[in-house]
Amino acid sequence: MMQHKKKVILLFLAFTVFFLCVNANKNIFRSDSTEKGNIITDTINWDSAKWIGFTKDHRPEKWATRDLVRNQPPMNINTWKPTEEDLKVTRRKTHPSVLLRNSFSITKEVKSAEVAICGLGLYELYLNGKKVGDRVLDPAQTSYNKRAFYVRHNVTEAIRKNNSLGVMLGNGFYGQNMAFAPGLSYGKPRATMVLNIIYKDGTKEQIVTDESWKAHSSPILFDNIYHGETYDAREAITGWSSYKFDDTSWETVEIMKAPTQNVLEQDLEPMRKIRTVTPIAIWKAEQGWILDMGQNMTGWLAISVKEKEGTVVKMRFSEHLMPDKQSIDPASTGIHVTGNTQTDIYICKGDGIETWEPRFTYHAFRYVQIEGLSTEPDLSQFTGWLVRTDAGLIGTFKSSDPLINKFYDVSMWTIEDNIQGLLSDCPHRERCAWMGDAYVVAEAASFNFDLKRLWQKTSADMETVLGVSKAHFKDPFPYDLRAPSNISVGKRLCLQARPDWGAATIMVPWFSYVYYGDTAIIEGAWDMMEGWMAYLDEKVQEDGIINGGFGDWCPPGGNPEMDTPPALTSTALYYQSLISMEKMALVLDKKEAANSYADKAKLVKTAFNQTFFNAETKSYGSQTGNAFALYSGLVPDGLEQMVADNLANFIMKDKNGHYSTGIFGHRPLYTVLNDYGHDEVTKHLWSITDYPSLGFMTEEHDLTVWPEGVSNWDKKERYYRHSFNHPMQSGFAASFHESLGGIRPNEDFPGFKKFYLKPTFLKGVDWVEATHKSPQGTIGSSWKKEDSDIIWSIVVPDNSEAIIQLPHYQKEQITLNNTPANANAFSVSSGEHTIRISNLK
Repeated sequence: MMQHKKKVILLFLAFTVFFLCVNANKNIFRSDSTEKGNIITDTINWDSAKWIGFTKDHRPEKWATRDLVRNQPPMNINTWKPTEEDLKVTRRKTHPSVLLRNSFSITKEVKSAEVAICGLGLYELYLNGKKVGDRVLDPAQTSYNKRAFYVRHNVTEAIRKNNSLGVMLGNGFYGQNMAFAPGLSYGKPRATMVLNIIYKDGTKEQIVTDESWKAHSSPILFDNIYHGETYDAREAITGWSSYKFDDTSWETVEIMKAPTQNVLEQDLEPMRKIRTVTPIAIWKAEQGWILDMGQNMTGWLAISVKEKEGTVVKMRFSEHLMPDKQSIDPASTGIHVTGNTQTDIYICKGDGIETWEPRFTYHAFRYVQIEGLSTEPDLSQFTGWLVRTDAGLIGTFKSSDPLINKFYDVSMWTIEDNIQGLLSDCPHRERCAWMGDAYVVAEAASFNFDLKRLWQKTSADMETVLGVSKAHFKDPFPYDLRAPSNISVGKRLCLQARPDWGAATIMVPWFSYVYYGDTAIIEGAWDMMEGWMAYLDEKVQEDGIINGGFGDWCPPGGNPEMDTPPALTSTALYYQSLISMEKMALVLDKKEAANSYADKAKLVKTAFNQTFFNAETKSYGSQTGNAFALYSGLVPDGLEQMVADNLANFIMKDKNGHYSTGIFGHRPLYTVLNDYGHDEVTKHLWSITDYPSLGFMTEEHDLTVWPEGVSNWDKKERYYRHSFNHPMQSGFAASFHESLGGIRPNEDFPGFKKFYLKPTFLKGVDWVEATHKSPQGTIGSSWKKEDSDIIWSIVVPDNSEAIIQLPHYQKEQITLNNTPANANAFSVSSGEHTIRISNLK
């Protein structure tokens, strides 16, 4: 028993170490005060601090601007014959990156010193010549006209008698004026900051941003969060943030308008460089060299070069190569709407070996085409950095089946690549918090990453876009002040939320409550959630049915292949929302509201089945129809098995052993099959490699993250121009924990105070090991097959209780800790337990 516990703990530790942040930059001191226990000053007095910036632009036009080409080829770009208008080039300039500095001296001994800074769009803080902390791409994106984040830094140990503060500013999403349309920019970079010093004699002093600060152009000549960064090392200013630096030639800062009066502390974990990615190959290209990272990743490339002064090293990033592998193919990264390829440019200083990495951009890529090098490069000159919000890893999974393991790893990479201060739809083309995507992947992501704070931010983001967007032209539903947008933050919102995407308004807080026991998110979102539900009730649903929505998005072959009416999935999501609202109302002791939502849910369930259920065939007409109805609890009592049997027939007979679901149907597909005894269908789907299948993507096309959708690509041609890094397609990965590991939350006891263990001992799989670090502690579920027995070892954390469910086995087959079981469902308390299931057929 102790050996098993050690094995579970070691497995979790191994995966945790793998995901730890490794930071190679030694010229920093750690300072973050994100944990409440490290905060020195409870509140920040901003009264004396002003917003400052510098708008004079001294950059060479050549480097401050880039070409933009926007067009809309067919998804199969191989069929595109561009017109002259399609290839029309315009040039646009970014807002300049700037350096801000100020010096001060002190005469007393310091007890504590803390900086609070809001630098928009992105900032780096320096004190006495060193970068403060290891945060990157700080702060997280918000709807800046509604709220902006400040960040605290404990700088007590860095304060000297004579000091200098420095701030470098970049555009981020705040100043983003290149991709899509220039109207998405909120303005030019600016910052406000206070340094609170408490002396040992009890007196206090505050250093603030004001007219006394000096400004200068940055060596960053171009920065755009989508397009990339240009850095001229010849323009770097040595020691610019140190006290002895002579800034007499610098200009006085400009006082800038405050973007919002709502400046809040960022509670979300910061973005960080999480771990390195080592490239696996490099070869001569048609122009320059092509670097293969071996993994489609989000972050950037650090380089080490030795070139002459003025040498321009150009790096262009993509997910794919052209068929001849002599050039990158950036079509899938969104160039047709953003206007150009993700590109970083480094202009060499020429004084020996130079190392560089960008500050104010990030990319999604597997391949990098590098031009400008005078000699053949070596792999050791390049290091990839995975960059994301530093949410902790809380889940692990491994099995005896290498292909299943690969599906899990691909799913995790896809999620991890998109945790960027929000849960993005893709990390290159749009980088937007589409609401439907968050709903679909929320459970898979929450099993594996500690996203409690991310979901809190996501829900609060939704509130900032209520009533902002016009009604969607594809639905008959009117504009409403209570409705959010399809995208939950920023200016690019893509119209008012359609009813299925808007379900995230309810379901994201609900999932956060269920998985993390987070009641604060429910309390904070309650008015918004009630408003959305009232809008649906008053202006959208008709007799319990919602006729509209995006539908079961991105099935194999694309949306023209969608075989489930959007009304079915939208109505099912409406039902899920009503049930969730009923339960959340009870949590907040709103019994009258709970009763109202429960009554409406009953009416919707009746209407759903009257409209979509075929009583003769015991089916909802499609794989998604059956799977999503079962997952939503909409199937009439007693008919669940027949609906599941028909689901298996849809797959094995109607589709010749392949899935046809979009994102809504794929999310529960395998768990539903397994729960109703069709795990052989799951194993079949997870074993095949022809189109369409998961194996087709990973084995036939060597994809390391899930694409927006799967099509029957021809490897001799260019890949389609849709994204190849979309976490909405990782939603099914919840099955690895909830079905193969069997770890499932109990909605009545959130945060896994009580939870279910209901594993599927998948045919053809010899063993499975799964862990989930719940708020109560680490849950472990590991099983292996020995001859005709299954030995299942579990770990239940302190202060928790597990409810064992083994519905496919008789109690006579089951022993718990060598004692015969009284039933095939029973509870176990905290500790380690061994369950043996014998006499398997």
